[in-house]
Amino acid sequence: MADKKILIIDEERFSRICSAILESQGFATKLFTDIESLAQGLSSNEFSLVLISYPHGAFLLKELRTWDIPTLVLTDMLDAELMSFLKEFSNSYCMIKPIDYEKFRCLVHDLMTDTCVMERGFNVV
Repeated sequence: MADKKILIIDEERFSRICSAILESQGFATKLFTDIESLAQGLSSNEFSLVLISYPHGAFLLKELRTWDIPTLVLTDMLDAELMSFLKEFSNSYCMIKPIDYEKFRCLVHDLMTDTCVMERGFNVV
C-alpha cells in the first residue's frame, strides 16, 4: 500500500495527526500545510486520494475536482458553498469534525484498496 500516496491538505497539527494515523496503517502521505505553495507542481497522477480541510483549502476544490480521484473533505461545517463544490466532484466524501478516527481509518482503507462501492457523486459520512 505504500506505493499509493495520500495528499493531505490541512493545518499543520491536524495534518500530522492524519498522517500518523494513515502511516501506521501502511499508507504513504504527503503533507501540505502551506497552501499557497501547494498549487505549484502538483500532479493528479502522484496521488490515489486527497484529504482536504474545508474551508482551509477551499480555493483548491475547483482544481481538485478535475483530478478524478477520490477526495475526502474534512470540515466542521456543512454550508451551501461546500455542498455546491461537492456536487461537482465525481468521487468525494465529506466527514464532519470532530472526526471519528475509526470511521476515518476504515473509509480511507476502503478508498485506497478500491473496496469502497459508491455511485458517482458525493457522500457525507
